Amino acid sequence: MRLSVVVVNWNSREDLAACLESLQAQTHDDLETIVVDNGSTDGSAQMVRDRFPRCKLLAETENLGFAEACNRGIVASTGPWVAMLNNDAVAEPDWAEALMKAAAEAPDNCGMLQSLMLFMQRRDTINSIGIDLLRTGRGHDRYEGLRREAARKAEEIFCPTAGAAAYRRAMLDSIKLQTGWFDRTHFMYYEDLDLGWRARLNGWTAKFVPESVVFHRYHGSSDRHGRPWMLVISRTNRLRTMVKNASLRMLARSAHHSLYDVAVVLWNGGLKSGVKLAEALQVSVRERREVNAMVKERRRGVERRWVKRKRV
Repeated sequence: MRLSVVVVNWNSREDLAACLESLQAQTHDDLETIVVDNGSTDGSAQMVRDRFPRCKLLAETENLGFAEACNRGIVASTGPWVAMLNNDAVAEPDWAEALMKAAAEAPDNCGMLQSLMLFMQRRDTINSIGIDLLRTGRGHDRYEGLRREAARKAEEIFCPTAGAAAYRRAMLDSIKLQTGWFDRTHFMYYEDLDLGWRARLNGWTAKFVPESVVFHRYHGSSDRHGRPWMLVISRTNRLRTMVKNASLRMLARSAHHSLYDVAVVLWNGGLKSGVKLAEALQVSVRERREVNAMVKERRRGVERRWVKRKRV
């Protein structure tokens, strides 16, 4: 079974090279690699042409953001499962094989698979085994900071992080918004939680696959944008995700956290960011209607099962 792997890159030539080398070394024999380069100026695209000619390269002329770059990679892919792998991650040789074995054994309603992500700098420490949904509406990397031994068993999770995950194409097509499979208006941050939450509402499940291992350098790209920018976009996108997917009760109960996020946006981005936030929330209200049309599982039921009071 073919696995299509989408790698999004922006000015990270050396990290990207290490990532693609690890994909070349995979034991799975039907692997399609797609690199979406977001207008890099460091020679990344030419490096892919020279060193990895078998990769499909989508050389964009601007930074589209992670979400839209993933969408364009999905368009170019041909496999029944599409994986997202961070450009600053290195996959173990049997990473893809383990994912496809899990895919072959998964029930029809399983649409998402999560790899074991370990820190590159601390290889016995977990970065993530998926996303936990907190009662504030924030996402948190499940098991982050625990020793590798804590993640020995496969288990159902709320949804994966797109840093190292595989998605069933049939699921992606069933939950696509007008703004894409991953909502392009997010640019980056919360786009994977938004997609996973939407998938849960549509009746799909997610599984952690401990045999599928990657090592992640962690925040290799996001650190370059600066903390104020990161705070503005992450808080804006948390609010987008909540408006689209949360029950009215959850929205009400987390209102004080939402007001705090608005203050963070204004403090770090000024009035201009506040105006953009208001516009974003208007779009999200319209998108909630799209999500409503695909809901098969009651919002409150999903939240009762999956919302965590504390980080795990």
